[in-house]
Amino acid sequence: MDLIDVDIPVCWDTPPAEILRTIEIAERLHGKMQSDEPQKRIPLLVNSNYYIAYHALQHARALCVDRGLGSELSFCEWGSGLGVVTCIASQLGYQASGIEIEPSLCRFARTLASEANVTAEFIQSSYRELPERCDEETLNQPYPMGPRTSDVVYAYPWPAEEAYITTLFAQSPMSQALLVTYHGGTTLRVRERVLQ
Repeated sequence: MDLIDVDIPVCWDTPPAEILRTIEIAERLHGKMQSDEPQKRIPLLVNSNYYIAYHALQHARALCVDRGLGSELSFCEWGSGLGVVTCIASQLGYQASGIEIEPSLCRFARTLASEANVTAEFIQSSYRELPERCDEETLNQPYPMGPRTSDVVYAYPWPAEEAYITTLFAQSPMSQALLVTYHGGTTLRVRERVLQ
């Protein structure tokens, strides 16, 4: 199934104070994590541009609501890293979850959510390891960990992962969902499936 780009307006307005506070808490915690455990830095961790992510998720939410998906929208970040984008999604009103394989990053994200007073779920796993069957444990997990669909999926794919992420999204049961991907700098794409 093909994906098509969705136009979203480019916006450089300063995010609201509560979003800025979450970003500041994340930066403080990240600095502390690096100074406390310099020998255990996570290799190849590159952060999204949180300001661009905020505006994209805000517009994606408005688009979903305009399409009649309701206001109880769900969000899942594939490879949630520090958890900042997932926390921002929660602050925008999404039921937000993040999937991250690195245990220390999941702990960081949970600490961030707690300190920022944000409700978000962080699942320590890989979005690449699909469960063989759905059971009690996976029943309430977001796709691809379980059958729960997300209205908006966010990822910051490495170049070699781009094709995998778009294929995984295209194969999902999320017929009206949006895929938001960050590509570094000021490049961000919002895509949806072409329904045939």
